[in-house]
Amino acid sequence: MTIDARKTLLPTKLPGVILLGGSYGSLAAARSFGRHGIPVAFFSTQHTAAQYSRYIQHHVAWQGPDQSNALEFFLEQSLKLGFANWLLLPSSDHEVQFVTQNYDALAAHFALVTMPWAALEPLNDKAQLCSLAERLGIDFPKVYWDGDAHTTSAEDIRYPVVLKPSSTEKINPLTKAKAWRADSIAEFEPKFTAATQYMGEHGFVVQELIPGDGSAQFSYAGLWDHGIELCSLTARRSRQFPAEFGTSPFVETVELPEVGAQARRLLEAVHYHGLVEVEFKLDQRDNSLKLLDVNTRIWAWIGLGEAAGFDFPTLAALLAKSEMPETHTAKYGPSWRHPVPNTLSLLQSLVRSGRLGYAGRRSIFARSVSSIFAADDLKPALAEVPVHLLRKIKRLLPR
Repeated sequence: MTIDARKTLLPTKLPGVILLGGSYGSLAAARSFGRHGIPVAFFSTQHTAAQYSRYIQHHVAWQGPDQSNALEFFLEQSLKLGFANWLLLPSSDHEVQFVTQNYDALAAHFALVTMPWAALEPLNDKAQLCSLAERLGIDFPKVYWDGDAHTTSAEDIRYPVVLKPSSTEKINPLTKAKAWRADSIAEFEPKFTAATQYMGEHGFVVQELIPGDGSAQFSYAGLWDHGIELCSLTARRSRQFPAEFGTSPFVETVELPEVGAQARRLLEAVHYHGLVEVEFKLDQRDNSLKLLDVNTRIWAWIGLGEAAGFDFPTLAALLAKSEMPETHTAKYGPSWRHPVPNTLSLLQSLVRSGRLGYAGRRSIFARSVSSIFAADDLKPALAEVPVHLLRKIKRLLPR
């Protein structure tokens, strides 16, 4: 038995919702709230298809959390537009830091379903996350460098490795790329130097690269109330584009007890509160799950939750007002597809191997929740390709 998200009533005391950043996850959340008659505001730093949704009543363009007066601007705009006491949900990493680092100031004006930065940082900072996982006995990719406890020399590293920013607070080539791969010391040394320049010697980690494709990538998604799990599901991120460090354009709900168990150990340890996605990869060399990342916010495929029995945005709103219904187990089987990158992922597979594979065929023919298309909200789907083309053209133009 599962919750019927369509019959889940949002709290009458919720005047509206502010979605801060993001794109496809924010679009899914906007549709969830809008279909319940809840007003939605969307703050974004770039042009995105989500802003064209009929369910977003207010779109505010801003420079983002990095501007020196970000908090002052956000409060001024929000209160001027009448957003006081609205639920505030961040949907990208920069916005998570903005909300949680200004937790007290924002909690005075908005409903929050998250934790202060001091409590959340161990999950968002890669080096701290690895230390926490080690204390809990949760496997993670071997760390060669974190600027502190691990400082392996380039000559002693076993390649290939991945250089990852510890956090995405800074905007630079490394944080934009999410990670850099190095297959040899010749590739590693210039990338290590660049990472140090961009992030500082304590601002990034160097880890072993776990081999494997999307069939080995898993996620746990859930909603927590101060250390207590309210609802959850597990999924396989069956495809990825770009292949190594991209996003997942095809996600399938699959019951994975070990993924759930390891994620719960991690979240219980920090007394977690709010929405969360925890990412793992199966290391087929020793058949062990390795912790990769934690997203303490709305995630891209959050719209899949409703098909599996959990309308996560709606449930987060109920949690904000302490009106959570009884929850049950997830319905496994539904999938989620992001059409454009999934098509590019299929083309990538054909170029590399000359075949689509079983997961590739499933991503074409499976009846899936769409990241962008909705019969009652067509404009985002019509705007997606033009928006991406416009963004690429702007990047090519001289500044």
